[in-house]
Amino acid sequence: MKKFNPLFFFTLVVITLVSCESQKDDLADARFREKLNEAYRYYPLHVGSSWTYSIDSIYYSDNLGKIEIDTVRGTYRETLTDTFRTEGGALVYRCIKEKQDPVTSGWNTLRVYSLTFSERQLVRTEENTPLIDLVFPLEQRSSWDPCAYIDANANYLVRGKVIQLFKDWPSAYIDRIYNEEYLGAQRDMVEIVDVRPDENIILYQSSRRKYAKDLGLVYKEQVFFTTQRTELAGEPWEEKAEIGFKAYQTLIDYKKE
Repeated sequence: MKKFNPLFFFTLVVITLVSCESQKDDLADARFREKLNEAYRYYPLHVGSSWTYSIDSIYYSDNLGKIEIDTVRGTYRETLTDTFRTEGGALVYRCIKEKQDPVTSGWNTLRVYSLTFSERQLVRTEENTPLIDLVFPLEQRSSWDPCAYIDANANYLVRGKVIQLFKDWPSAYIDRIYNEEYLGAQRDMVEIVDVRPDENIILYQSSRRKYAKDLGLVYKEQVFFTTQRTELAGEPWEEKAEIGFKAYQTLIDYKKE
């Protein structure tokens, strides 16, 4: 009869437990990687791809006591042209932003911006302002600070007027993940709130975005109004704003190379 060896039994149990934990870790890692890969599809990055947007904007500015209102509409295209890596190894996509000439239908370059992609976030840097657009994976009620890399108190010019566009911005968060038809197909969508409609007697702010899987950004709206005409507190902002804007951006075409 073989003698019971407690040391051998203990070793066998330890090996079994370690093996089970390793398998659990491998499964958890695989599930996390799958979530990451699914999240990346909400902002597909391929050199040569382009997004065409319809943009409608209304600007308000005080000119010596007279409120001037300027409406700007147009078609804009954003095209990924190439990539490079930073010294730290981050992958950066260079993107050209163009506006279509309404007369000739040709495209005029407005600026070049960059998208810095890493495993856990996507940073969009336009006009020297790096904002965290997305964090990965995308999950209900995920939140982050879009202004983590900028001075939120910095001044910006809007129609020649100075505003603090990002002052007191709260954390952005995923408001909902859902499915709807867009550009002729049923698509998984994610809606992000940067700033819930928030106002006091001198300031109104609102900002939200929508992304569709395999399309990218499909809709963005941003509103900023400010006024010192407190005697008009009960009036609509469109009637009392001294400085500000409303901007709406809607995807009308996407081409993948």
